Amino acid sequence: MFRLFRAFVVSAILWSRLLSAELVDDRAITLHSGAEISQRRNMLIQYLWGTDGFPTRFPEQILTNIACPVKKLEHLKRVDELRIQMAAGLEGLAWHFLGDQPNGELVIVHHGHACTLDDDASAADVGYGMWRTIQALLQEGFGVLGVFMPHMRPGDCTGKHETMFEIKTAGSPIKYFLEPTAISLNYLKASDRATADQFPRYKAFHMVGLSGGGWTTTIYAALDPTIRFSFPVAGTIPLYLRSGGSIGDREQFEPSFYRLAGYPDLYVLGAAGQHRKQVQILVRRDDCCFGAAQHDRQATRLPYADAMREYEARVQAALKQIGDGSFRLEIDEKAPRHMISHSAIQDVLLRELKK
Repeated sequence: MFRLFRAFVVSAILWSRLLSAELVDDRAITLHSGAEISQRRNMLIQYLWGTDGFPTRFPEQILTNIACPVKKLEHLKRVDELRIQMAAGLEGLAWHFLGDQPNGELVIVHHGHACTLDDDASAADVGYGMWRTIQALLQEGFGVLGVFMPHMRPGDCTGKHETMFEIKTAGSPIKYFLEPTAISLNYLKASDRATADQFPRYKAFHMVGLSGGGWTTTIYAALDPTIRFSFPVAGTIPLYLRSGGSIGDREQFEPSFYRLAGYPDLYVLGAAGQHRKQVQILVRRDDCCFGAAQHDRQATRLPYADAMREYEARVQAALKQIGDGSFRLEIDEKAPRHMISHSAIQDVLLRELKK
């Protein structure tokens, strides 16, 4: 048994090193003007969807006023369910939580590698923080669109991300991580559907996500400039800083995609534009990824926070040169593990959204 365990550990280490050797070096920021922003965004959309372009269709199925799938929510008027058919055997799911006192703004809350938004509702920093994020937003009048990753939702919790890359499709299978958000927003933005009886006419759209949902938030905000404020939590760092558990699944490092735009470029794309802002949140004591425990100081020759602040400063300098947009990195010192903490919600998310 010990030999088997040791062999497993050795194999994992070798696999990690192999992936590290293949990661794109994305240190350089290659965007310096508004024209380059538009051109690069179009390149990424063509890579993902080919000649089909960015999705314009609506969800195939919309169920209104379903039983609330998240317990004990207050300031809630009703919940609608949106289902999106993406490929054979691959369905996207989103829940639209309508507040009882809407302020006319929507926040997408995107989960990572878990299959429910109905997690811990206590005042302690436990669970992943999905419930407390949704509740805090509803209390402030925001509508909420809760979105799941492919194969990570109620009824389909297989997590078969690698097999998705075997699907033959126009563009890239990475698009399946983005389509549930894009197609749901098409419906929620349609002016002929936004009525007092259906749902508010939203005037602003924002996004927050944890882990794989933080990765999705980073990529989606880079592609869709209608996302005004974005908050990726424990979702990414640049590839040149990654090792061990921070390497992630294939969608996090697929070379053909990140050669077009590495993570620092994606942060610029997600923040650039008039009145746009991205606040990236990392968890120092993260037990999964992108925290101090996963940082390779020997490779970077910098302490954890200094290595993160270095790319933050370069992204900020690029945005200053471009002329619009804001990017900031927050390191959550209070969260005990991989989560959206109460501190992140109150001191970052709500503080920024209410400015």
